[in-house]
Amino acid sequence: MKRIFPLLLTLLTATVLHAQSYYWVMLTDKGNAVFDPYNYFDTHALARYQACGADLHDLSNYPLDSDYTKQVNDLACEELGASRWLNAMAVKATPDQAERIGALPFVKAVLAIRSDAQLAQHDNDNADAPSDGKNATRLTDQLKRMQGHLFVRNGLDGSGLRIAVFDGGFPHVDTHPAFAHLRDGKRIVDTWNFPNKKADVYGWNSHGTMTLSCITGIFNGRQLGLATGAEVMLYRTEVELEPAKEEVWWMMAMERADQYGANIVSSSLGYGKERYYTTDMDGTSLVARAANMAARKGMLVCNSAGNEGTENQWKTIITPADADSVLCIGGTTSSLTQYNHIYFSSYGPSADGRMKPNVSAFGHALAATPSKDSVTYVDGTSFSCPLVAGFAACAWQSNRNLSAMQMKEAIERSGDLYPYFDYALGYGVPQASFFTETRQTADPTFRFEESTDSVTVYIPEPGCRTTVFYNKQRPGGMLDHYANLAIESRTPVRIRFHKASLDSCTLNVWFDGYTNSYLLTAADQVRWSDTSLPFRPNVASEDGDATHSFRLNRALADNKPSARGIGGRWHRELYVDFGSMVNTESEELTLHGFSSTAHIGLRHVRALGKYYSLGAAFEWGRQRYNLDKTSNNGLDTRFGLDADHDVKFKQLYHNDWSLEVFQRVCFVRGGLLSRGIYWDLGFYGSYSNFHYKLATKKNNGVPAMEVDITNPAFDGRYFWNWGMTTRIAYDIVGIYARYRMTTCHIADDAVCPIRLPRLEAGIELNF
Repeated sequence: MKRIFPLLLTLLTATVLHAQSYYWVMLTDKGNAVFDPYNYFDTHALARYQACGADLHDLSNYPLDSDYTKQVNDLACEELGASRWLNAMAVKATPDQAERIGALPFVKAVLAIRSDAQLAQHDNDNADAPSDGKNATRLTDQLKRMQGHLFVRNGLDGSGLRIAVFDGGFPHVDTHPAFAHLRDGKRIVDTWNFPNKKADVYGWNSHGTMTLSCITGIFNGRQLGLATGAEVMLYRTEVELEPAKEEVWWMMAMERADQYGANIVSSSLGYGKERYYTTDMDGTSLVARAANMAARKGMLVCNSAGNEGTENQWKTIITPADADSVLCIGGTTSSLTQYNHIYFSSYGPSADGRMKPNVSAFGHALAATPSKDSVTYVDGTSFSCPLVAGFAACAWQSNRNLSAMQMKEAIERSGDLYPYFDYALGYGVPQASFFTETRQTADPTFRFEESTDSVTVYIPEPGCRTTVFYNKQRPGGMLDHYANLAIESRTPVRIRFHKASLDSCTLNVWFDGYTNSYLLTAADQVRWSDTSLPFRPNVASEDGDATHSFRLNRALADNKPSARGIGGRWHRELYVDFGSMVNTESEELTLHGFSSTAHIGLRHVRALGKYYSLGAAFEWGRQRYNLDKTSNNGLDTRFGLDADHDVKFKQLYHNDWSLEVFQRVCFVRGGLLSRGIYWDLGFYGSYSNFHYKLATKKNNGVPAMEVDITNPAFDGRYFWNWGMTTRIAYDIVGIYARYRMTTCHIADDAVCPIRLPRLEAGIELNF
């Protein structure tokens, strides 16, 4: 038992080094694969290909070469799936197997898969909505905000279009009254459960039930989504316990949606801080590439922007919402009278400077819930996305001659802020009138007034409640600053900007449906080039009654993620350990029962990558050794203890201050604090002191004795120690072990040897 803990650490290290991981195996070509598109594609898919002019015989549609896949499978532990579009296989393999797979002549690259799908659902109040009874169908506010009544009036309900929904499960969709019209009309045309490899999707995560209802739901006379006449395809792609596979399943779902004729994809999933960095949100991830490819094949892909607006280590959109061809959808508050970005909705732009999100919709919505087959209010861009997907189906029904990219552009142009945009709301909330009525040119609602040193936005008729949007746009098109200003005034309002605050940028302003822009003249640009002032307006009304407040006031620099906190470059952890000392060697002092230990400390963790970190910790600890009172030890002789004494207890308290250095490997992200499942391995050094307690009872004339001494003043080697540490934890709770490498002697071996146990183990709470 002498080397038991080092041996266990060695075995654990070897296990981690040879652990099975997930990989994309990218192939060089399709080899001898053959393909018959008319046998592979559904008739709806064939019609879509013909309508958009895509090539049915495109090489991306061909299957993978069977000989290639066999050779890879012979070397791998398991095949997770395959992507025709990427010409790639997803496999489970050890690092050694992955290296051998990479050496195959037809393998272009082997890429590690480490991802975690994020459901773009924010914490919600789960407030059940009251039932209205079975009256005539009425629109909920989330649909009124998009002028959904105009689609209803014109008989546009998404009929003739297919919408594929990617999510974590669809419990009760086969029984919930909100989807009775889908079941009765046989409009659920395809289902597939990618994790379980079967058609049943009517279970698991209720998130999919909620998002589907925002596309097509009708409950007790209330219409939850606009596309009540569309056909739907339900694909389960997300499993919390197997996050590394979710990106594979998302890719496979996209290809199945293509095969079975989807026109629109609604994905309330995405990938962000668990795998990527904000600089990666540039449309180049594998899922972003697949989304762009789907657009070329005639599908409109709608994806949630994400709920990272308040995440200091992220803030920006997630992928595949960053893809150029994807309609990225942000969130607004649920008001028909006020126009605000909902606080958690992720901000744009993409990492390469493209405008995102594209449009927005309610981020607080009424949705069906499997609980009691009812409805509830929920939060998240998870619900903004399907609301717009349902809108898109009705809009596309109004003009089936548009391609997917033309429809994406049309939805952008239908936004109620267009042509104004910002990185919180995009072009605003899509409006049905763009597709059902002749759009009128907006009448001017303000004008620019210029003086020597300033430009003023003059609003002659502000009304009691006024919302003004403005931004500062660089010559290259990116926004340097944008704001949403709420003003209350009964008299004309002037919003003044100093010219020195504009630099060479364009001032864009939107108010009450009208947009206009102002750019400094060349002479003014030269005049003010050496002067820099904050981009901050002065607001005043003619009679001085104006009050104003910023509902949003944001600069591009505000998107910079914080280096601190989980997901950043470094973070701190406060932890407490509770455990027990354990005998592992025969020479050790025998313990009696539970010998409790406790530690409290602070760790500093520095991320060197998404899954590897180094850290240091400083802690105070105490171990209480409950010594076997029936066994003799060297200190008995020192204190005159003999067989005539009736021992009550023998206790040795070991106090130490420790400094630890360690490495951390994260296997899976997740949990309350997003730490996921991780393993730490390190070394510690400590300075120690001891406190010895001994008590006996009076026995046959032998008087009772008590000993209470700190740091026994005789020869010993116990002040300085070092050892190894390890922890395996999930988020805030885990198990730990410490093994002291030094032989801790309380006294000289020749006089009264006491060798303390080395191993300590217990549980840890990490905050």
